[in-house]
Amino acid sequence: MRLFLAPLALALVVTGCSGSAGTTGQTHHAALVPTTGGSSLASIEMRTLAERPRLTLVSRDGDPAPAIAVAFATDLGPAATAALSAVVEARLRAGGFEPQVHVDRSSFRVAWLAPDGARSPRPFFEAVARAMRDPVAPASPEIDLAGKRIVALRQSPLDAPELAAVAACTGRLGIDASERSTDPKAPSFAGEIEAQRRAALHSGRASIAAVGPNAFCIAAAKALEETEGWPAGEPPKDPFPTADAVGAYTAPVTSGRRGKVTVAVRLGDALGAVAAAERLAASGSPLRERLGALPQPFRTVEVIGAARPRGGCVSVTLEPDAPSPSASLERDAARAAAVARHEIRLESAGSGKAALAQRQILSASDPREAAQRAAWWAMSTSVPGAPARTAVALGVPPPPGPDPGAARPGKTFSAELERALASTNAPVAERRVAVERGQGEVWALVASSCGVAEEGASDAGSTALALMAAVAERRGGDVTLEPWLGPDGAGILAHAAPRDEQETPAELARRVAGAAARALAGTELTTEALSEARASALAHIERTTGRGGIAFEALSSALAPDHPSWIDPFGSFTRVSSTSLAAAQARLRALSEGPVRLAFLANADAAQASEAALAVDRWLVPRDRERACNASALGSPRAGSFAAKLPRDAALGQALVAAPVPPVGASGHELALVTALALGGEGGLLDGALPAAGGARASARVTGTGRAAALVIDVRAPADLLAGAVNDVRTLLTRLASSGLPASDIARAVALASKRDGEARADPRRRLIGLWSGRSAPVHGAPAPPALAAFLATTLNESSLVVIEARPE
Repeated sequence: MRLFLAPLALALVVTGCSGSAGTTGQTHHAALVPTTGGSSLASIEMRTLAERPRLTLVSRDGDPAPAIAVAFATDLGPAATAALSAVVEARLRAGGFEPQVHVDRSSFRVAWLAPDGARSPRPFFEAVARAMRDPVAPASPEIDLAGKRIVALRQSPLDAPELAAVAACTGRLGIDASERSTDPKAPSFAGEIEAQRRAALHSGRASIAAVGPNAFCIAAAKALEETEGWPAGEPPKDPFPTADAVGAYTAPVTSGRRGKVTVAVRLGDALGAVAAAERLAASGSPLRERLGALPQPFRTVEVIGAARPRGGCVSVTLEPDAPSPSASLERDAARAAAVARHEIRLESAGSGKAALAQRQILSASDPREAAQRAAWWAMSTSVPGAPARTAVALGVPPPPGPDPGAARPGKTFSAELERALASTNAPVAERRVAVERGQGEVWALVASSCGVAEEGASDAGSTALALMAAVAERRGGDVTLEPWLGPDGAGILAHAAPRDEQETPAELARRVAGAAARALAGTELTTEALSEARASALAHIERTTGRGGIAFEALSSALAPDHPSWIDPFGSFTRVSSTSLAAAQARLRALSEGPVRLAFLANADAAQASEAALAVDRWLVPRDRERACNASALGSPRAGSFAAKLPRDAALGQALVAAPVPPVGASGHELALVTALALGGEGGLLDGALPAAGGARASARVTGTGRAAALVIDVRAPADLLAGAVNDVRTLLTRLASSGLPASDIARAVALASKRDGEARADPRRRLIGLWSGRSAPVHGAPAPPALAAFLATTLNESSLVVIEARPE
């Protein structure tokens, strides 16, 4: 990718663009401001002299020779501009000077390296004034050179007329093959060039800059004051487009088989345009990551940021990562173009800083280039309030063979682009907000309400793995990121404190929420991140469910045959071990393309939430439509006893005794939680059911999601004692099913639940998750005895139990 920053193209080569804006009568604000000593690396002084071009003096040492540059804004097309540049060049060469000439679409720059910096540059200024002032005569050397330049320009036309609007924004040289231009062989050629000279070569459309030691700059200013004969005139109009432009064309064979799309936006702020181009072109920019996360990924080929006489232009050229099917190229390119237009709008929203122009000037190592940049920036003005205008051109690869009947490209592109652009303005994420004024951090949770609903038996755990890999990929930033897998959804949780006292609450909100959304929707996973996530996920599964997750994998397959991860969102050990990079990336994309909700804990005011929501939506648009969660029905659990084999070196056997319970959020789920608390923990019913000296131990928990859940009793014991321990647990459950829970155990469970929830409410993480789910904290009290008795009788019935016994081989 190239970022091009230069005059009219004061463009940057990376991926950027520039443009001008405004109408006659609007106030102009100079893009370049002077510097005066202090901490500045160099002094930049601007002078306005009567009846002479404006003058910029850049005082710096160390260059092999000082330089002078003159920039001209012609307000003419490429052919006339090329011809006038030839006139000035030929006349300067005839005067004994060796100028360096750069020509753009409606401007050109002439730079001269002073061979003897001690001499006054007055002869050069006088030669420039004569070149601008003297009439063009037929059959003169400059006319011959002008004709050659026009012929050369015609031999390198734009690829298509549809690119003319883009070139008009960026200032890139090139002529439309159908565009009328002066004929060098016509008798009227010299007369036309003379008319163009009078119109464009005057002090109103010229700017001079001198770069060199302070003594040279002083001499340049004095020399310019002493010269006479500068033609006067009005500043360049540099008209602003009156409408947007969209077109498609058949790209030449030399451009490849991928196709490309260019988005050029003309803006009223020259500094803002060039600054935006720098940000768009930067490695890891939101533009590049959003393009890479599209269903058909695109990449930036070129970014241009150009300062114009009035305003600026930002241009981004994109191509698909891989050849796109012709049937979908226009839709895919429209989506990519909408992303580029959206990013240009966001990155150019603030005004540019004058320091950017100064940096652009001083960073040029060649004094001639520094002088050209200084001359151009001094001419460039910003036009506040000017409407942004967009030009989009799609280049479609030529058909593989000659097909005279082939449809003209762009049949659907305009409509697809209009639809995609409109969707970038529509809010996407549902918002849930709470203000906790005075807290040290802000917290955001960006998650899909689909969660693991779409996972089946073959990809159980891929969502968890994808989120963990996304966080691993983003580690090391200034926002703490965590994967979140809840009963109702899955996504990214983020939190951070202000960077310093200068960061505003709005900026903090954008930074935190944007980081969460970027991780979810803009991350391109790598093999390294996936490997790290896989190791963490497998360690978690083994730590929470037993050796290799073997027993629990068998259990979840029996409880939810088609959706094991509905019982535990981390899925199965086997499937997580084999999930590919492509599958993990697909799951991450599916989450961001489905319904997304933002929960946000503000620490200042509610206005932070609006900024957070805009930062999240940036990563979710454009989208054609809301994609619903695509989940099939839950199959019937398979009750009964099953055997599994643990590795030979396993120290203990494991048994899981489980029963289906109502899913999270459903009526009756709270009864399962009370039962698990009564069974487990120190002094729980399981403690009394298993012999203290037998070496067996058991725990109880409720696991699951909003679609399926289970009460699980996990028994660990030496292999030869496992069967007896399982029988003891079954006996306990049978008794509870018929007699119910003792009142003392119910009271203990309720007290424990109340204590845990009280402690959890002190954690903003838990408050954030509660805000996202919409479930308020439960009010703990003893459950109604009839309801609890009915629950136990149904749930703990022997015919409902699923028992997995796993022993070492």
